Amino acid sequence: MLHWISRGLAAVSLMAKQPLASFCEIEASHGDALVTKHGDYVSFLRLGGMRRMSTRADIDRLANAMRIDISGTLENRGHAIVGWYASDPDLAAVEIERVNMSACREIAKEIGLELGDIFEERKKLWTGMMRWEAAYFILWTRATTLTKEERKQMKEEQAALAKKCPNIGDAQKFYLRSDVMAARHTGFVSRVVSSLKGLDVAATELSAHDALVVAREAMYRETVGSAWRPTLVGDAFRPRWPDEKDERPILETLMWPAIRDLFFDSDAVVHDGQRVEIGLYDYGCVDMTMGPEDPRPFVELSSRLGQDRVPWRVSFVIEGGGNSDMLLKSAGAQFLWMFPGNRDITRAFELLKRERENNNHIAVRLRASFATWAPFGEVGKLRLRLSTLKQRLEAWGNCRGTTVIGDPLDGVMNSVPGLALASTAPPSVALIGDVLTMLPWGRTASPWDRGSVLFRQPNGAMWPYDPSGGSKRPQVLDTFVAPPRSGKSVLANTINLGLCLSSVALGAVGAKLPLIGKVDIGDSAEGFVLLIQEALGPQRRHEAIYTRMQFAPGFEFNVFDLQVGCEYPLPLEKAFLQNFLALITLPPDQSTPFEGMNQMIGIVIDEAYRLCTDVPGASPKRYRRGVEPLIDVAIKRHGVDLHQDEPHWRDVVKGLCAVGEYRLAEVAQRHAVPVLEDLVGAARTDQVKDMFGKLTIAMTAEQASDLFERYIYDVIRKFPTLNSPTRLDFGAARIIVMDLAEVAPTGSAAANRQTEMMYMLARHIIARNFFLKPDYLPFVPEEARSFHQPRFQEIYESVKRLDYDEWHRTQGSPQVRAQAELDVREGPKHNVQLGFASQRLSDMGDAIVSQSTGRFVLRAGDDAEAEEIVQRFNLSEASADIVRHRLHGPGPAGAPFLVVLRADNAKYEQMLVNTLGPIELWALSTTPGDRALRNRLYDRIGFREALRRLAKIFPGGSAEKEIEERKAKRMRRGELDARAETGVVDELANELADARGIGAKLRYGDSGSEFSASAAR
Repeated sequence: MLHWISRGLAAVSLMAKQPLASFCEIEASHGDALVTKHGDYVSFLRLGGMRRMSTRADIDRLANAMRIDISGTLENRGHAIVGWYASDPDLAAVEIERVNMSACREIAKEIGLELGDIFEERKKLWTGMMRWEAAYFILWTRATTLTKEERKQMKEEQAALAKKCPNIGDAQKFYLRSDVMAARHTGFVSRVVSSLKGLDVAATELSAHDALVVAREAMYRETVGSAWRPTLVGDAFRPRWPDEKDERPILETLMWPAIRDLFFDSDAVVHDGQRVEIGLYDYGCVDMTMGPEDPRPFVELSSRLGQDRVPWRVSFVIEGGGNSDMLLKSAGAQFLWMFPGNRDITRAFELLKRERENNNHIAVRLRASFATWAPFGEVGKLRLRLSTLKQRLEAWGNCRGTTVIGDPLDGVMNSVPGLALASTAPPSVALIGDVLTMLPWGRTASPWDRGSVLFRQPNGAMWPYDPSGGSKRPQVLDTFVAPPRSGKSVLANTINLGLCLSSVALGAVGAKLPLIGKVDIGDSAEGFVLLIQEALGPQRRHEAIYTRMQFAPGFEFNVFDLQVGCEYPLPLEKAFLQNFLALITLPPDQSTPFEGMNQMIGIVIDEAYRLCTDVPGASPKRYRRGVEPLIDVAIKRHGVDLHQDEPHWRDVVKGLCAVGEYRLAEVAQRHAVPVLEDLVGAARTDQVKDMFGKLTIAMTAEQASDLFERYIYDVIRKFPTLNSPTRLDFGAARIIVMDLAEVAPTGSAAANRQTEMMYMLARHIIARNFFLKPDYLPFVPEEARSFHQPRFQEIYESVKRLDYDEWHRTQGSPQVRAQAELDVREGPKHNVQLGFASQRLSDMGDAIVSQSTGRFVLRAGDDAEAEEIVQRFNLSEASADIVRHRLHGPGPAGAPFLVVLRADNAKYEQMLVNTLGPIELWALSTTPGDRALRNRLYDRIGFREALRRLAKIFPGGSAEKEIEERKAKRMRRGELDARAETGVVDELANELADARGIGAKLRYGDSGSEFSASAAR
């Protein structure tokens, strides 16, 4: 008897909402939906946000379109939409770990990159600038939406299920499911999802499990990121064994436990009549007592509170049947017309009536509950946050809010999503279009949930970016546009470092650095390579190489090199050779090849390779001992059989391939292939003469073969390193950056032609293997196929990236651009990413711009350039405003940029900020003075210690201001400009290395009292 009295009192207590569990109406699940004790259905839609930034006018237009789509579902009572949003700067560390840091650390460990300092700095910096946020629509379908016949059918369904398991106590009441309700609810959910997606708002329906996880993490903030999962009907679970004195029904212990028992793990305590303690936090709530006079987009409220770094959440409850409420209240207001306050109310109702009659604009019932929190016991912080939340709410279109709520626990629980359709806020009647404007669907979204690069939005929201592209971006073709000193080189380095830490490093043959090549003018990528080299350690530094190209011994490179064992070039290799030879046989002031020259070049290439093979009439190159000592040793060790009188390098290649010495075979093959001077002999063969002997160049009155020979000899004279067997060997390097500053001059037609040649040559040196694929195996001789088959397969499946800086240097060179456009077209087939950086959009060329899938604009040079970018990229008005007015270059908070992406079959536009810490900024710095100072310190005190000291003394990531001030003082004393700057850099380097002068603070720890041993070394 006592047991049943106890259960009865518990039931009464639940009805009175005394214990915390009484606030949960969820009893079971049905598919992806949750089912309440009244048989209502609930679904969660995760709102990823919009793909493009929007102006207020855009939000109003989209809200009106959404209103037309879903008004029918909210015409009468039965359906409800809860717009729920939460933002929490205190959870930034957890979210950063989830979306970026955890995977980056794991991949760095797999490939052997020691980047602990970078990771720790990033997390510390980003945690203070970014915030966690989430937005959902919680869709409710109540049983009142059913017709009388449908309600009868639902009750029959539930009764039939209940009979099969009549006494289950407090276990999950699966018998509350109803196919009739499920069908009605599914139609409602589908309608809302279709409307959102039709407006380019990313929306995903959550499973019932994930929906409860979202609700519980909102309830207990300390559980965010935990492994908690609810046990729902159909899940495997461990039955409970009842105690002997337990009088509960046996079936209750053998079935799925009640959701409220799983959900709640601590009760709530109300303090001071306003403060509510739940878990590890104290909560306070604000109810909206009067809606906004001027309904404004939600992003205006969230951005302001994001900048305040206040954690908060809100639940907007929108229910159908607002017109019914309006009729009753309107009648009351008209009855009391004589009182002044009611005249305004009456006019408001008349406005709602006119909107309904003229525009079919329905009214809905709106309630809004807000909450904020602080760690338990920090009452002052909670009060400050509550005050800030209320002030921001009231400034949002002139709303009214209150913190005086009858039951503060009820007020706080109203902002927990999905547990019940309730709110302590007073209801108001509003036009649905105005209400939709206020809901949290207008945020901007990233196409990726996670990414090895993490940018931030100006309001602090996170924006993960996956540089691998993945299935959402199968073609990666990036363009970077900005004048100098705008942050584009640092951004490109950030993306390349992110590529190293992305999933592309985990290939089928194990974890490796991705293949990355960059053709640079200057040393903007030197810091990136040095960072990777240091992270790899001394044993693997060779995997990342930065080299300054020169016309000097050791830099010999033969464009006619082949894949090991091959006698003729692969198709794409031959295409490059034709473009390259067409370029070097052009007058400096021309861009169009002579008539017939391209056809002759193709034949000459074939003849040059034929003459180096062992066929009648050919003259293969002879092997000479002493040229390559390692090969001589290998021949002797393996007993490679060579012709005694006339051994050929081609025979050496075949012999070494036969014994598996493929690396040495590659070296031997460099002596077996043609060089530039061999083209002269090839051009004089009968085959070429028969076809082109009568071809005369009109401009010079020369025969084509004579003109060809003249240009070849001229190139050999000017660039002798191109007429020798290759010595520039990068071995097993996977990241190669080639600086062409010393070999790519400007100022004359001849200088520009040389620059064009160097671009093509560098591209071939870096990326000649990027386009290999298994389909090329038939072009490989049989004896080398076993070596090339896995190699071709691995390279083909790997993601590669090729970047070009200062692309404007190639203007007026159709051959260089033709090669780049060929790479653009072939890139997606070979998993090759491409990046082009220049100072103006027009430098890129229409072919590259039109096919680009990632457009990064860091600043426009002038108003005309800004307008060209806006028109060429067809930017929205919001994005156009960014380009015109808000891109001002790097600052203390990072480098802002506008990104226009084609991903997941959609177009994304977003203003982002590349935010790096001082260590990473110093490592990747491209400013001449900063690079000089950094490199001097690398030599003096080592890589890591140099970066640590620079970050300590110059936390902004640059010493440029200090250098300029000291330089000005020296120049006032009469020193020359260049000498003054060099002297200043040396002076600063000495002070930082010796911990004196400006570096004196290095002698003390963070407390300012302890001598730093590391600084004194």
